[in-house]
Amino acid sequence: MLNTFSPTSLFRTLLIVASMSLISCAQFQQPEVSAEKPVKPETVQVIKPSNPFLAGLTDREIQNIKNEAWRVYGRHWKPVAARSRYVRQPLIETLDRFGYPRELQMVPVVESSYDPYAHSTVGAAGLWQLMPVTASDLNIKHSKYIDGRREIRTSTRAAAKYLTRQYRRFGNWEMALAAYHLGPSAVQRRLNRRPWKPEDGLRKMPLPPITKTYIRHIIGLIALHHDGLIKFPKPYRTETIKVQTPIDINALQTRAELPENQIFRFNPQLKLNQYVDGKPKALKLRISKTRVKKVKQSIASIERSHMTITIAKGDDLSDISSRYNTSTHLIRANNPGLQTPLATGQKLRLPVKLLKRADAEENPMLKDVSKQKMVADNSGTRI
Repeated sequence: MLNTFSPTSLFRTLLIVASMSLISCAQFQQPEVSAEKPVKPETVQVIKPSNPFLAGLTDREIQNIKNEAWRVYGRHWKPVAARSRYVRQPLIETLDRFGYPRELQMVPVVESSYDPYAHSTVGAAGLWQLMPVTASDLNIKHSKYIDGRREIRTSTRAAAKYLTRQYRRFGNWEMALAAYHLGPSAVQRRLNRRPWKPEDGLRKMPLPPITKTYIRHIIGLIALHHDGLIKFPKPYRTETIKVQTPIDINALQTRAELPENQIFRFNPQLKLNQYVDGKPKALKLRISKTRVKKVKQSIASIERSHMTITIAKGDDLSDISSRYNTSTHLIRANNPGLQTPLATGQKLRLPVKLLKRADAEENPMLKDVSKQKMVADNSGTRI
């Protein structure tokens, strides 16, 4: 028998079906409830920006300049690192204090091999190889007593300030280093003729070959150091003390039983060994922390009325008495048991009042500076 539906019953049936469909859809769209603990959001890893000295360079180019820098400096790194121990403490402290990038510590490797007594054929001096005129422009003091270009904190601040200024001008460290080496005006002229950016590659810099090599070596060393392939040893820790003049620094070293020339290695700014004429009235000296107590005790006990001079080849008592405006009798009186003829390198004791009328002895590390290997002047212009 066939089923028949009235319109009313048919409408009622359709309503029921539609309601069931809506309920089913609502159940499908609800999120599943898990019995497990909710998963913590994934920690976002902060990616540090790339080294600004390497920005824009390809991995291949960075590897090439690392290889080149290692070929040139790798075999000499040991003596460079050894010299750095005497000066890197104030150098790094200065960079950090004024917010300059630590990567700049690689510039003295190329400029001076970390020898603060290095000098060039054109007169540049110190770790950063500053020229006298540039040093004057940067307010670095120079006198017959002190050479500020060899004072670590002063020269580091001046050089880093100059380099940072060039970085702001040119917008990248490559051209900042070029300006340090060649001069900013010369760099600007070349960029005006042929603009350049790091993405163009170091080989395409519109600079003289020697300046391009200079830049590649510094940035290559920075890359090697950044990767931990070369390292500096920990610097010797020092403390700065104030010493009143007159003072004979060699005599102080002997009395304090310091290693030979240690004070001069920590204080390359000193031009003299003997400060006897009251200028300056006091010296600020960096002294090894392990030796400070002994040095202070020695200062308190050291004799200030006499200084020591060293006999040069061919000197006799007549020469010395004339040079220091005294008599051979007074020289003998101050050096009991003196034997003649005098021997080269022999020490004589003279009253300070005599030395005030003569030139005091100079820093012993400067005496043979003409015999030392000079830093090559490898550009037409030095800052």
